[in-house]
Amino acid sequence: MIALDGRIWGLVAAVIGAIIIVVMLGPIPQDPAYHQFADTRSCGPIPNCLNVLSNLGFVLAGFLGLRSVFKWPAPLQPAMKVFWWGILLIGPGSAWYHLAPDDARLVWDRLPMTVAFMGLFATVLEDQFHLKGQWLPLLVGVGLASIGVWLVFDDLRFYGLVQFLPPVMILLIFYLFPPGVIPRQAVYYAFAFYALAKGAEFFDRELLALTGWISGHTLKHLLAAAAVTWLIKTEG
Repeated sequence: MIALDGRIWGLVAAVIGAIIIVVMLGPIPQDPAYHQFADTRSCGPIPNCLNVLSNLGFVLAGFLGLRSVFKWPAPLQPAMKVFWWGILLIGPGSAWYHLAPDDARLVWDRLPMTVAFMGLFATVLEDQFHLKGQWLPLLVGVGLASIGVWLVFDDLRFYGLVQFLPPVMILLIFYLFPPGVIPRQAVYYAFAFYALAKGAEFFDRELLALTGWISGHTLKHLLAAAAVTWLIKTEG
């Protein structure tokens, strides 16, 4: 059981506050312009070539991560497996989407991402609070439900909450509680690389114009795949 001290109530208040803010924002529909990426060059039969092939980084990172799962303490292994399977499946899911970007294919890009987000969050909760895996199915279910809300109601608020709230909560947990097994510096590096990836995504066209060969979205894939490699456990 988690002792309900002030720190726990602080975490609960942060979650409630985030939910209230998201509700107050009003519905956020999927922007059709989202699918208009800067780099549409082909490599032989592969359209949008670099945006497709750059997803190989997720497959490699996921494979290496799954091989390292057994090096973690047994209680953390189920959630870490979910995390790394999510990372691995981002590769084919995102590649499939980028072959012909549209809302229907975007589902297969976002599904494994939500699984990965929630797998990492569940790992931190298990490490910090020793929940014996109780939150893993619930968190993964919430992540998948966020995709359903987007598809049914064309509203991205729930998905955005699932994507951005777990990293904030992890940082709050790291600030409020003493370290567990997870090396916090590795998580900080991972988050830093992921922030760079999101920045590259924002400057998709500008980076392609500047470099002449790599777009911001392609760079986003490479930086995001590099981000998770910090979480590959190299020692037992």
